[in-house]
Amino acid sequence: MEGLRKDKVVKSGTFLLNGQLILFLLFLVNFLGCKKEEEVFYPESDRSIQITDDIVIDNGVKLTKPIFNYSYYDNFLSYLSASDHFLIVSLKDFKNTTSEDKVVLSLRYDIDENINAAVKLAYREHKYGIKSTYFVLHTATYYGQKIGPCFKRNDNIIFYLKKLQDDFGHEIGFHNDLVTLQLMYEIPPKEYLKNELAYLRENNIHIWGTTYHGSQYCYIYKYYNAYFWKEYPDNGWNYEYITKGYKTLKIEKDSLKTYNFTYEGGLLNEDYFFADCFFIDGKRWNMSMVNLDTIKPGKKVIILLHPANWD
Repeated sequence: MEGLRKDKVVKSGTFLLNGQLILFLLFLVNFLGCKKEEEVFYPESDRSIQITDDIVIDNGVKLTKPIFNYSYYDNFLSYLSASDHFLIVSLKDFKNTTSEDKVVLSLRYDIDENINAAVKLAYREHKYGIKSTYFVLHTATYYGQKIGPCFKRNDNIIFYLKKLQDDFGHEIGFHNDLVTLQLMYEIPPKEYLKNELAYLRENNIHIWGTTYHGSQYCYIYKYYNAYFWKEYPDNGWNYEYITKGYKTLKIEKDSLKTYNFTYEGGLLNEDYFFADCFFIDGKRWNMSMVNLDTIKPGKKVIILLHPANWD
């Protein structure tokens, strides 16, 4: 921060030599120009999370928001882990899991933007022995970038995914932005998907499921990325063709089985679906808006969260 010169202050050509006035002005500039540092809170252990020798994530918590912060979420996880009301499973096991005396619950994360935030949430779940599912977005900047006619992968992504899967025990899924690839970037989605899954699986990232990403382009051109899948039903938008400018494009489609996917996240037939991308009376949905204890045993629930909202 630039301070006032100590020898003189110039205002309208007049030299103000009064020492008390100079001190007052220095105080005022400090007060108005310097933002108070936010207090950072850390867990009892692991002040940082190491991804590689060169990649380290600060594990601190800034309580800038009353609900959407890691401390609030830690309390939610503590509640879930201490309760006998829930049977918590990853999404790969959700469809085939039933219970007569518990609520079957899956926690799902769509990592649209901030993968560091995902790691910090995964760390806290692991502390409570909770296993969930993280969907990695292949068009996100943390995954790669478009160079020329294709997306160039950031090879560091594999270290983040191994941290989530191998160290913290979570499931990794594929967050599908494939129709967007075809429409906006003219990248053949089938070939792209085959190559990316081969890369992930050859590096021992076990991919069972996929969910569709709500890209900004979906709302502009009225499509779902889920329309890439033959198994996904027509639910009201441009299911077969998309018009972009003067061009009409036929959406490429394929089967989940072609890529050894066992499920699509929008086709799991849950009884309740809650998500922090929903808004109720102008407020983003959060766990305080529902009493999960009132859900009857035998019901199946998915909670979708976006890590960037909790950072």
